This record gives sequence, structure tokens and C-alpha cells, in this order.
Amino acid sequence: MKQGIVFYFSGCAARYSDTDVGQSTVLVLERNGFTVEHPEQRCCGMPLLRQGNFKAMLKRARFNVASLAKTESDIVSTCTTCTLALKHYYPQLLGTAEAEKVANRTYDIAEYLNMLRMGGHLDTDFASISTSLLYHAPCHLKALSRELVGHRIKLLEEIPGVSIMQLQSGCCGFAGSFGALRRNRLFSMQIGAGLFEKIKQAANCQVVTDCPGCKLQISHCAKVPVIHPVQVLRRAYRI
Repeated sequence: MKQGIVFYFSGCAARYSDTDVGQSTVLVLERNGFTVEHPEQRCCGMPLLRQGNFKAMLKRARFNVASLAKTESDIVSTCTTCTLALKHYYPQLLGTAEAEKVANRTYDIAEYLNMLRMGGHLDTDFASISTSLLYHAPCHLKALSRELVGHRIKLLEEIPGVSIMQLQSGCCGFAGSFGALRRNRLFSMQIGAGLFEKIKQAANCQVVTDCPGCKLQISHCAKVPVIHPVQVLRRAYRI
């Protein structure tokens, strides 16, 4: 089953600190017939924007748009913040036709795979996994579209033996570079306290989220391992 070429905008986390997410993404896309290319790319710039460094953010946005615009291939990202940058902030801040075209070709990974599922093109030869999942929807994903939350649920429900429940506890409190700053750390943890408590009360459940920042915050504050949805799919494909 050949599907053509897809560009993977991995973001900093999948490139440097959480490489299994990047590896899982490539394997899952290849399983579905895609040739995955990793174009030259830099940080999406959102951490810089949060710190008020608008000039540096624009520099990275221009570089990434120029790199991604070299072909007409679809673009996927596993980081909700990167996806938000490419689809929303780049065309808004750069105001160019090139940025708009890149935005229109960019998809969140679960959105993309769910599109394949709805079109009958997703490989659904999943092995059974007997597991209960707790899904935390990142704020940047909901900012893109609340419908994207449902895409994950439907995608993971395709796997035999999986039961999934969405956590309804709001923001984890990390908020990218906000929670990483020492002066904000205590407040950051207080914001996510309700979420962490719900996770601690749920026994024998695997926590799943898409955002690298959410993953760090939850794993640190709730003291549980956290994985990305694409890693669940990789496990179900036995690859």
C-alpha cells in the first residue's frame, strides 16, 4: 500500500529528549505505506514568543516555512505546540501566501491517521492490547480544534482490548516555558493539582497525552509514566 511522501515536523522534544515518539511516528507512517522525510527544521519558535522575543521567533518561522514549502507533500507533527505554530501563528505573523500554503498542508498526527481511518486507508490490523488509557488533552490541541480530541479517542478505540477515558481536569499548569521557570514552578503545580489528583486516584491506567510539556509536568507531579498516542499505535502494530 503506497501512500506517497509525508514530511515530519518533529519539533525539539522528539528530536532531542523524547526520541521514541519520533521513531514511533516514522514506523507507524511507514506501516501505512508512507515514505517519511524529515526536512531541515528549527524550533517552531513558540518558547521564544512566550518570552517576548518576537524577532527570534519570526526568524525561525521564516526558516521553517521556506524549508517546508519546497514540496507539496503533507506535513505532520506530533507536538501540539508545533502544529499550532505552523497552522495558526505562522500565517498570522508572517502574512505570506507561502506560510498559508504550509499551514493548509499541516496536520496533527492523530488527525492525519484518523483521516486515513475514515477514508478506509488506515491499516487496522492491530494486535489486541488489554489496557485502560487515561487521555489528557493539551490546551494547544484544544486551541487548534476540540474536534481533534475526538480524533484521538476514535483512533485508539480501534485497537482491540483498549478502553479509554478522557481526563476532564483542565490545564496541567506547565504552559511551556512558564512552568519551566523557577519563579513559576509552585504556581504551575498548583494549577494542575486537580489533574494530578485524578490521575493518582485512577489505578492501573496508562496516562496518554500529546504535548511534551504536559508529559513532563504529569510524570513529575503525578509520579506516573506518560506516553504519546502514536506510541500506543506502535505497540498495537507490534513494530
